[in-house]
Amino acid sequence: MNYFKKNSITICYRIGIIQGISLAVYTIWAATSAFVTRDIERIDTFITENIVYLIFIILIILVAKGFQKLKRFAYTPFLLIQLFAIIIGWPFLEAPSLIAKLFGLILISVSILALILGLIPFNRHKFYKNNS
Repeated sequence: MNYFKKNSITICYRIGIIQGISLAVYTIWAATSAFVTRDIERIDTFITENIVYLIFIILIILVAKGFQKLKRFAYTPFLLIQLFAIIIGWPFLEAPSLIAKLFGLILISVSILALILGLIPFNRHKFYKNNS
């Protein structure tokens, strides 16, 4: 328990960075597979979707960096990102594929860990000590 108390902010930061990188990998994979299979119905929708993903990636990484620096503006968005990650991971748990179930289990487990570490009073007080 002492390890988590001592390193919890760093663990949360790394979880956030990994989530941002994972979304980037997914975006690249989805865009590449759409080009390869020529499964793009409307190019404007395709471009807009990828721009939205890019904005999400940037925001997730910025929130993780703000969380690491104990900025108050990053506290609530970081926790909301974890809640959304749990919501996103749930359908993967119900998928027929074993790989999808494993991915969903990992995503939900890591997000719950980040939520718990972010919500423990020891860490909440760190954000209120720092003014930002």
